[in-house]
Amino acid sequence: MIVSDKYLVQGIETITWFDLSNNVCKFIFDDLQEAEMSVDSETIYAEGKNGTRIGATDRNKTSTFTATNGTIVDGALAVQVGSDVEVGIQTVNNYMDIMTTTDGTSAVTEFYPVGATGAEIAYIYKKNSDGSLGDKYPIAASASATAFAFDPDTKTITLPTGVFSANDEIVAFYDTKAKVGKRVVNENNKFSETGKAIFDCFVKDICTDKSFHAKITYYKAKMSGTFSLTFGSDFSTHNISIDALSGGCAKGASTLLWDMVVYDEDEVIKTKTEFEALDD
Repeated sequence: MIVSDKYLVQGIETITWFDLSNNVCKFIFDDLQEAEMSVDSETIYAEGKNGTRIGATDRNKTSTFTATNGTIVDGALAVQVGSDVEVGIQTVNNYMDIMTTTDGTSAVTEFYPVGATGAEIAYIYKKNSDGSLGDKYPIAASASATAFAFDPDTKTITLPTGVFSANDEIVAFYDTKAKVGKRVVNENNKFSETGKAIFDCFVKDICTDKSFHAKITYYKAKMSGTFSLTFGSDFSTHNISIDALSGGCAKGASTLLWDMVVYDEDEVIKTKTEFEALDD
């Protein structure tokens, strides 16, 4: 039983996002490093002589929830850019294949290049000793001193004649396919989604030292489309910003921005009989 009306915030456990139309869960953040909820409103003052404030009214109440997750979540990326996570066969664009020729006359690609016959690989490059790309050679129906040929059945590149020596490295860029992969598309005419956001926290009763669940719900929430991913010596985090909107589909939604429910898990109903006995 909840005794006190004072709580110590112990931490946030998860952020969950749901589709407004069908309540499908789109993503869960559960590697949260930090989070913050802010509430603001605008006060307008009526003024009298010499600017003396003689009255006030409030408007434009807002609430924003920001968080940083320790892992990148593809579902959250999709919500931020306004797309879905596509699962299935995926094209791997411009895979860089570094091959070594054993005899100076041929090399075999690591994967299967896809594309129009005779144009599967646009160019091959002779790799310089410093790791940079050297001379490039185009594809042709047959190999010559200035072009290479490719046999898709065996993935074999017949190298330009008289150009390469044994143990030389060749670089090729080509498209290939992954049998199963994921794809998130960021299109310039689609934007971040509106959904329902739930923030599950733990709080502690200051009187009994017992922990309780606290669930904050933005019944109608706008995900910000502004975010960043960092690439460097440290692992990238995933940051989100969510604004509460009024006008959701919950009870009293015409004015509801959010609510917070604190509850004891021991008091959650477990049977139909308990439910029917509730005096709601």
